[in-house]
Amino acid sequence: MFRPVQRRGLIFLTAAFLWALSFAPAALGVARVEPSKFLFTLQPGARITDAIKVTNTQETEVEFTAVIYDWTLDAAGRLVTFRAGERADTLDGLIKFNPRRFKLGPGQSQYVRFTLTAPKSGDWLERRGIIFFEENQPSPDTMGSTVVFQVGTTVYLSFTETVHSFRLLGVKVEPTPQGQPTIMLGLANEGQAHIRYQVAYQINGEDGTLYADGNGGEQLILPASQGLLALPINAELPTGNYQLSLKLSFSGTTETLAPVVPFTIP
Repeated sequence: MFRPVQRRGLIFLTAAFLWALSFAPAALGVARVEPSKFLFTLQPGARITDAIKVTNTQETEVEFTAVIYDWTLDAAGRLVTFRAGERADTLDGLIKFNPRRFKLGPGQSQYVRFTLTAPKSGDWLERRGIIFFEENQPSPDTMGSTVVFQVGTTVYLSFTETVHSFRLLGVKVEPTPQGQPTIMLGLANEGQAHIRYQVAYQINGEDGTLYADGNGGEQLILPASQGLLALPINAELPTGNYQLSLKLSFSGTTETLAPVVPFTIP
């Protein structure tokens, strides 16, 4: 088992996370949210305040409302949202906004200050949520109804006591139905917080010849979950014996995993 070094409280905000309920194409250009990331340390009972910049990119005045939602990912990796307070990892009750509701003319910006307060005791499970800046517009299709457009920011909040634990369950190289070999990694997050990680690989022949290398970009695995990561090998591998060298690195820590896996192409 790999246990990353103790990490302090983390808040990760990704700007320009765009979501529109059943109307994604129409939501483009509703607003711009900045910056892309905040990193903070929160000890039990600690409090911190920062700001999110919201810019109206439309040609008309818009009224926005800041709303926090719980969220998770389904088995296919798709976002599933809930009303704040429905999940154990909710940010409900820990976050406040000022202002929560505001109007912006075309091109105008507003800094929305948010305050996060860590509990003094209890379960140190990572909390997460999505701050949506919602705009209501009359529906062009149905009289008397409205369409809610949402543009927002993803938030992760962990604590100095939060446990981080990652396990590599297994590695193998398998051919796809098209015959292209693919690296398959079984992964488990056994901790209390999400983990962001990167995978780089090299494939060498028995004589040391390098046949392929690459990486899978940054990946995410939520706490108390397992996943399967597939990395296609974009190279021709003749029949023979090979050695796969992997390097897994983890955001926010210097810890790495470097398994070596032999495999054969028949």
